Amino acid sequence: MAANEMAILQEIDKCVRCNGCVISCKRTWHMLGIVPTDDLPHQKLAKNQRVVIKPQKRVDMGPFVRFSCWHCENPPCVGRCPFKAIQKNTTTGAVWIDPNKCNPGGTNASGVTCVQQCKIDCQRGGVPMIGEGSDYAPTVDGVVHDFTLKKAWKCTLCTGTYVGAPYKGAGLDGDLPTKTPAVGGKYHSDIYPSREVPEAEHQPACVFTCPAKAMHYDTRANILEYLRDSGQGWKSAFGDGSMFWASHKFTVAPPKADPFVEDHISPMLSSVLSNPFAKAALAPTLVAAGVLAVMARRAKMEDEVSVAGEER
Repeated sequence: MAANEMAILQEIDKCVRCNGCVISCKRTWHMLGIVPTDDLPHQKLAKNQRVVIKPQKRVDMGPFVRFSCWHCENPPCVGRCPFKAIQKNTTTGAVWIDPNKCNPGGTNASGVTCVQQCKIDCQRGGVPMIGEGSDYAPTVDGVVHDFTLKKAWKCTLCTGTYVGAPYKGAGLDGDLPTKTPAVGGKYHSDIYPSREVPEAEHQPACVFTCPAKAMHYDTRANILEYLRDSGQGWKSAFGDGSMFWASHKFTVAPPKADPFVEDHISPMLSSVLSNPFAKAALAPTLVAAGVLAVMARRAKMEDEVSVAGEER
C-alpha cells in the first residue's frame, strides 16, 4: 500500500441524501447537459452521473449508500480490457480509463473484440458506462472534442489525467479540481487531525461539497485504521480499494451494480437484519437465494453482451 494512496469513507449514518455530492460531481465534470436515457438498464448510474446516493430499504428512507466506482485493489475491469485502456494508479489508488485507447466494439491486434467486458466484470455500484459523457474523447489536430463518441467512463476520484482537459476546472495533469481549507497553514488527516496529509490538499468534488460531512477523504491506511478501531463502535463496515462505508446504526449490504440485488435482495436483507427474531431464521435462506439470483443474472448478462458482440 502506497503511503499516499487515498480513499473515501462514507459514514452512512450522517448521509441525508441531499444529493449535493451528485450535483457537485456533475458540475465539476460539466455533465449537466447530458440527458439520462433508459438504454443502460443494468446500471444504477445514468449517463450524467458518476456517483449516486440510494436508499437500501424498500421505502425511500435511510440508510443511504453511495454508489460509485470502488477503485478496487485488484480491479477485474483492468485485466479484461482488450485495449489495456483501464489502469490503476498505484500511487493514488485511482482507477481510470484512457479514452484514447478505449474502443467499444473494436478488435485489438490479437483478434479480441471489445464486448464491454469492463461492464460485465464489474458487479459493484460504479460499473463503467459506455456512451456519451466520457471524461475525454480523442482530439484531432487540436479540434474540439466530439462528445458523441462512445467511450467508457466512470468516477476517477476527481483525478485529471491529461494536459489540456476539455472541461473548465477539470484538473490538469493529475491535479484535483477542488480544495479543502488549510488548517494552520498545513493540510491534515480528515479523521486524524493531528496527522499531516499533504495529499488532502485537494479533495474529490463529492467529499468537498457534502454539507453533512458524511464523506472523508484520507489516506487508505488512515481509513483502515479508523475502521478497525474497536473504540469507534461500528455496527458494520466494509469496502475495498479506495471506497469504504461504515455505520454505527445499521447492518448494510455493500452496494452492487446489479439492480436485482439492489432493488430486491438488499432491501430484504436490510429488513431481516433489522429484526432480531427473523435474522436467525431467514437470513441464511435469503442469502442463498440472493447468491443464486445474482449468478443467474450475471450469466444472462454475459450471454446478452456476447451475442451483441457477435452481431457487430
